[in-house]
Amino acid sequence: MPVLQRLLIGLLLALPVWVGAQADSAQLKAAFRFQDGAYLTLEALRNNQPDYLWSDLNAKLAANAESYRAQAEYIRSKDGMELPEELWGIVLDGLPYIKLPNEIMKDTAVLHFAGLRVRGRICYYEFEREEERLVEIKAYNPLTGRPFRRGNISKREIINEARILHLLSGQHGPLDQPTLIGMIGDDTKMYRTVDELPETASTDMLYKCVLIYDDRNPVYIPVPEEEAKKSKK
Repeated sequence: MPVLQRLLIGLLLALPVWVGAQADSAQLKAAFRFQDGAYLTLEALRNNQPDYLWSDLNAKLAANAESYRAQAEYIRSKDGMELPEELWGIVLDGLPYIKLPNEIMKDTAVLHFAGLRVRGRICYYEFEREEERLVEIKAYNPLTGRPFRRGNISKREIINEARILHLLSGQHGPLDQPTLIGMIGDDTKMYRTVDELPETASTDMLYKCVLIYDDRNPVYIPVPEEEAKKSKK
């Protein structure tokens, strides 16, 4: 094969790695820090442009970066106006937290947020929620050992939800095989790998596939001019 043809093929193969990279952008990796503030949309997060800086807001919130959780009693503008309900999320100390729907958390007293544990083309987050389910109970005759009465009681369980979010398309859903396949069509090799996994593939296995996909398909996020200058040094 001629040298020029080999070079062209090499460039074509390398192209997906660098698509989206700009002089004033940086690759989204674990150490990347977004600008702190409140974001009304996912697009605002992609552009690293908060709709409100914390200096423009009054908020009563608590966050734990180690558990990737945050709660807020309120987040208001300095003039006392509540932020729109379609608030996408917040960034604290460079870490994005996505707002969880109240209907999922079943708690309207506070705003619930889950930190993005994996930041990349596909982001990963998780949270716990309560779920009520009916459990059958039986009363047994001590003489015969046979049940003589049955009934259902309501029992609360803590459910751990693992979810993924495609940063560019906005697709999101549970970390399962169908959802992941729907997000990785731009990577033929990874698509085939996930598609060939057994239906019983564990969450840990799918999580590793997310990490591999993100590593193979980096995404670039705009950074402030001063940050761009630092990254060049």
